[in-house]
Amino acid sequence: MPLPQVECSGTINLDSSVLFKECVKVKKVFDEFVLRECVEGIEFELDEKYQGYKGCIEPTLILKDCKIINPQIKDASKKKGVNILGSSENRLRFSGKCCCKVFAKDTKGNIIGLKVKSIPSGNALSIGPDGELCFNFNVRRLYPSASQETFERLLHFVDKGVFELQCLGEAIIDEENNEFTDSTLLTSIGIFVAIKLDAEVQLCIPVFGYCEITDECTTEDFCDNFDLLDIPNFNPPQIDDIDPYCD
Repeated sequence: MPLPQVECSGTINLDSSVLFKECVKVKKVFDEFVLRECVEGIEFELDEKYQGYKGCIEPTLILKDCKIINPQIKDASKKKGVNILGSSENRLRFSGKCCCKVFAKDTKGNIIGLKVKSIPSGNALSIGPDGELCFNFNVRRLYPSASQETFERLLHFVDKGVFELQCLGEAIIDEENNEFTDSTLLTSIGIFVAIKLDAEVQLCIPVFGYCEITDECTTEDFCDNFDLLDIPNFNPPQIDDIDPYCD
């Protein structure tokens, strides 16, 4: 949850040093949650660039480049019956799609691109615009420990549209029941999706000072360095060499 606002100026005196207060811009994660879904009988097909592939797909799926489509965050708070504190249930509703590109490994360790071909109905998964595997989510999050002031500060990021939703995905394939024939993989998968809400904020932090500037960006001449390299051995190993390829 958001931190309280403080005046970021002045110094902090310690026994052996003085720390300065500095304001820096960073990405801060304000909330995150993990969703899961298991689906039997999902079909994947080879990406167009891998058509004609004749190898064997290992029972391993890799989800990469996950992105949120149509992200929305809305205030879904509900007023309680009036109590001593007169508080309310502070809620946010998160919705959207987390869509990930799907890859597999073959028996030689090569990465093979896949696209979703079909998904049984009645679950949270769907097919993305470019054949990605998408996880549809619509989640209400309750913030019982947040004060009204703190929750309103969080709503500020939502109302101003300065938030960002990110997602990460991980899939577990059914190793016992999967079949790869005619460029189609038929299997069952379990998928985990982590949704993160972050925003760019300014944090007040103590610092010792500015880092010493070093000359790390000095350009070096490639040909000058090349002249210092050892000449490679162009001859094959000789019979009197002692295991030249072993430690």
